[in-house]
Amino acid sequence: MKKYTLKWITQRITALILIPLTFWFVNKSITFSLMNYDQIVFFFSSIFNAILFYIMMITMIIHAKLGCETITEDYISSKNYKNLTKLFINIITYTLVLITTFSILKITFFL
Repeated sequence: MKKYTLKWITQRITALILIPLTFWFVNKSITFSLMNYDQIVFFFSSIFNAILFYIMMITMIIHAKLGCETITEDYISSKNYKNLTKLFINIITYTLVLITTFSILKITFFL
């Protein structure tokens, strides 16, 4: 299987995973306006909610990374700019994954 085919399939799978998780999070976010800070922290302290949120965030980051790489490959013709842009996308992706992981761990286990 070619690299582009695998990226295309992965992007479609992440999109399918994001559909129910996004509806779940939007539904929960509507109730956040009625909650105070402690109630929202309690919501994310639940292992179930923390895992669902973590899966949603990681899937969203991967989906965005694949989309940005596709745009880069399609619209940037200079090999140097293309490689620099891909490096920048990777740095942002790994940074966001680390921030998301540490944030969820802090709220769920250390707060």
